Amino acid sequence: MKIDYKITEYFEKNNMMDDTTSNGIIIHNNESELLVEGSTRDLVELADLIVNVAASKIKGTHVHIDQNTLLNESSNIKEIIIQKNRG
Repeated sequence: MKIDYKITEYFEKNNMMDDTTSNGIIIHNNESELLVEGSTRDLVELADLIVNVAASKIKGTHVHIDQNTLLNESSNIKEIIIQKNRG
């Protein structure tokens, strides 16, 4: 799946990117809470991934996020799959 980074581009074009560093998303979980942490750039790129899956016309479209893409190695979640409902 090709990802269009339109939100990221919008933030850059309008000088809304107060933190341009990218260290990756850190995700921690416990019994009742999920913490998603990242720089402005990391969070905006995550938003782009989610929007691209949502905008896909194909049910079952998904993206994998791991340490080779957007996840920081210190995250205690090692892989995220974002998928559009199949039915």
